[in-house]
Amino acid sequence: MGQSPLSNSSKPEILSLTEEELTELLVADGHKKFRAQQVFQWLHLKQVFDVRKMTNLKADFQDYLTERFAFPDFKILNETKSAADQTAKYLFEFGSKQVESVWLPYENRQSICISVQSGCSLNCSFCATGKIQFKGNLTAGQMLSQVYGMQQLYERRITNVVFMGMGEPFYNYENSMRAADLIAHQHGMNISRRRITLSTSGVLPGIKRFVEEKQPYRLALSLHAVFAEKRREIMDIEEKFSFEEVLEYLREHRNEMQQGQLMFEYIMIDGINIFPDDARELARWAKLLKAKVNLIPMNTSFNGMHRPPEEKIYDFWRQLVERDVVAVNRKSPAKDIDGACGMLAGRQA
Repeated sequence: MGQSPLSNSSKPEILSLTEEELTELLVADGHKKFRAQQVFQWLHLKQVFDVRKMTNLKADFQDYLTERFAFPDFKILNETKSAADQTAKYLFEFGSKQVESVWLPYENRQSICISVQSGCSLNCSFCATGKIQFKGNLTAGQMLSQVYGMQQLYERRITNVVFMGMGEPFYNYENSMRAADLIAHQHGMNISRRRITLSTSGVLPGIKRFVEEKQPYRLALSLHAVFAEKRREIMDIEEKFSFEEVLEYLREHRNEMQQGQLMFEYIMIDGINIFPDDARELARWAKLLKAKVNLIPMNTSFNGMHRPPEEKIYDFWRQLVERDVVAVNRKSPAKDIDGACGMLAGRQA
């Protein structure tokens, strides 16, 4: 579990608290232990943030909660729905921070993509998010506000959550893991841990911690190139943590992870990283690490880089599959609303 919001000098942010932390505070203030589970379920199961609507709580206890804790405070500034695939993008505001989140409906699941930072502390050359001003980390409660805020808009239940929006989860490790734990909590949404995915560009200290803590969530490594010079050209993270060092660590510790827990994310960029030698080397690492490969055609156009033609996308996918790699072309849902991978830029003025 991440760093406790109890350490805040101001009111504790109630949505970031674990049930155990909430219990500890309520009991210390002279309230019955069972009250904590009641409040926790109102927040995380029913997604009710107005204490006056928590109907099994007495008025004086509602007053106490309002005075003691900071409740979720966010606005949804904008909603953009796709006519093509029914995806929807939402612009959330938390004080001075704005982030985008995406609802991704599929036949067999309802997925959402949430952000962990406002802007991004990295600057991948193919990604729009890295081009906007970085305004800081989100709290666990602000991550959950995106989940619960979108769930309130739909009758269909969210089944999958991916931490793949704005920001690098492993540069906000404590809050990201705390949010994942709360999403999976049995008294909350109770989403399967195997249906929660955290995506990292390759922050090795975070990856090591994730593995050593035996975290049960899926880990998606944004690889995007399997040769050092190419990766350095498109991802500045390569200067800090080389992909070879990251992959070597994962190879050494793969047996400590679950089957099917690791996947590679691979942006396909025309004329950059979809040559036969790229396919061959990507397949080698995928098989070595028992990793599924998610192929993502480039969705933006920066620095002279573009999306490949469909025949090249298919050919690259085929080269992987013929080498017995489990590879999926993600086909960029929400592209028409700037909601696909690499396109979340907040549309700030």
